Amino acid sequence: ARSSPHANQARIREFLPCDDPETCRCSADVVEFATENGFYDAAVDGAFSFSDVFDPVTFEGARFCEARVWFVFNEVCGAGGCADFDADEFLPYAQGRDLGKRMPLWVTPSTKVSVAAMRAIMASHYEGSWFDPAVDVGAAAEHSPYRWNGLSWSVDGASYVNERPIGTQATGWHFISTIKPDVPPPMRAVLWWGADDHAWSPTIPLHGGAAASHASYDDADCMSRSTCRTVKKLPGTTTDLSFDAAWWLSNLVADVVYTRYDRAASVVKEAQKNLDATLSVKLAAAEAQATSLFEQGFETEAVEVLSRHAVEAGATATATWTALWKSLMTSFIDGMTLKLDPEESTCGCRKEATTFSDAWLEKVVLDAGDKYAEPEGVASSTSTPAETTHASTTQPKGGLRGDHRAPSTPTRGVERKAISKLAIKGVVG
Repeated sequence: ARSSPHANQARIREFLPCDDPETCRCSADVVEFATENGFYDAAVDGAFSFSDVFDPVTFEGARFCEARVWFVFNEVCGAGGCADFDADEFLPYAQGRDLGKRMPLWVTPSTKVSVAAMRAIMASHYEGSWFDPAVDVGAAAEHSPYRWNGLSWSVDGASYVNERPIGTQATGWHFISTIKPDVPPPMRAVLWWGADDHAWSPTIPLHGGAAASHASYDDADCMSRSTCRTVKKLPGTTTDLSFDAAWWLSNLVADVVYTRYDRAASVVKEAQKNLDATLSVKLAAAEAQATSLFEQGFETEAVEVLSRHAVEAGATATATWTALWKSLMTSFIDGMTLKLDPEESTCGCRKEATTFSDAWLEKVVLDAGDKYAEPEGVASSTSTPAETTHASTTQPKGGLRGDHRAPSTPTRGVERKAISKLAIKGVVG
């Protein structure tokens, strides 16, 4: 099987003759149209290349689009690699620095790509690659791969770009499809479908033959148009938040991750993993029941099983993501991290300040100078020096390419033991 990703940059080049419908299909007048509109001159341009005629690759096309294809190729090839693709060879092209080194149209993975592997790719942010945006100062203290100032920016007359990873906040909806040609037609196609950013949303399995969906996933062919959704009394629009809309629930969860990446991302990934496992079990049960009904000739009843399964999958995902958002909000409120503590008498919990890596703290000091420095030898009038500071073990500085990820063990960050005026006066302990 071949992998042939596409990321908004035309990739097909020379493909003529296109006379075998089993391997190639195109508009009969594709060359004529290009010629009549001045896009193509056979005498000057030579062999007809679809990409070079209709969508010539530029720096932006390579960096924002083809770089994603490069990453997909790299991921599906895996550690074993692919005979028809070398990531290092095509890196300059994906960087936009050598536009003449076009990548192959497809690669041949050495092993089958699973739904889980495809989902990880669709949720990726160039992790571990040259393009990884989570390792420079733009990622801020919690190493977010997201950037909020668009794809292009400039300073002092020089132009720069932000990376455009596969997992993006700009996603409206997404799906991964599987095809089983040897089952009844209503069951052949399954879409693992989700709303908003693939990286942080739930995906639910929907059969092509299902005739219903849960209300939180129902768009009634409105294509997200607010007026249409309002007229058809669907929950939520782009400007009207609704906890009954899957799109809004995905946004709510994702927004917590965007601002608390180091702490919240792993929590959401675990929730996705658990939900996928739950939905996979329910999918198998529904397919077994529907298959039995199809074999007995009860097609209407079998389709009803698929439809009921689609509704239940949506309900499960919506309930799970509602609970997840509530948990994230209570866990990371006010920039703190809340942990349960049964010995604490007020809330049965305690809140801990976030610890940033030395690499990030050093960037702050480099930028601010001595603005935040505490003069040596100056003690608080209400505490002794021993009460004021505590230093934990020193950790190595950041890793490759200015990496400022927090190490797994405590960093050298200074912890403050705050003593309130009420405590001094004996009002509180």
